[in-house]
Amino acid sequence: MARSLPKLGEEVVAEIEAAWAKPQEEWARKRLLVVRLIAQHELTVAQIMKVADVCRQTVFVYRDKVLEGGVAELLKRDKAPGNLPAVRGAVREEFVKRLEAGQFRQAKDAQAWIKKRTRKTLTESGVRKVLHRLGGKLKVPRKSHVKKDPAKAEAFKAELPAKLEALVGPMPRQPVRLWVLDEHRYGLLCQRPPVIDPPSAV
Repeated sequence: MARSLPKLGEEVVAEIEAAWAKPQEEWARKRLLVVRLIAQHELTVAQIMKVADVCRQTVFVYRDKVLEGGVAELLKRDKAPGNLPAVRGAVREEFVKRLEAGQFRQAKDAQAWIKKRTRKTLTESGVRKVLHRLGGKLKVPRKSHVKKDPAKAEAFKAELPAKLEALVGPMPRQPVRLWVLDEHRYGLLCQRPPVIDPPSAV
């Protein structure tokens, strides 16, 4: 025999509507949608499954949760235990101080320090995640042509405003479009390796 969907009660329904009116994360709003549809008593279980994109068991699980402990129980999300981060506690504080002092110029520098301090070897991608989490930013110099003349580049930027004014006048009546032909990508090389930008002071 199919399980029915009894009324949730006025108090629970009011609690659901109050939570629905507030900003919620996507997973929380999906749970609220299921019990809200149950409370409205307009759709069957099969229709609720289709609207909320959940399985039959999930509909009844959410219903039981909200009946057992209200919206607070429905939105309680148990987190699976994960591995402890390698950089935590006192090590984290020391790492942040070194990062702010600019002692890690590259991710490999931070990787070596973490290994020496914690005896744990992180991959380079793992180190980058740690750096990002603690406020470090990877600065990659823009690629530049090996034959670029820095003096000519600076002269071009300095002389460009005067050349444009001579061409269109100081107060042009019509909008002026400046078209720039960018350099070809062949022959562009990074002259310096990527470096870590320390976190900015708040």
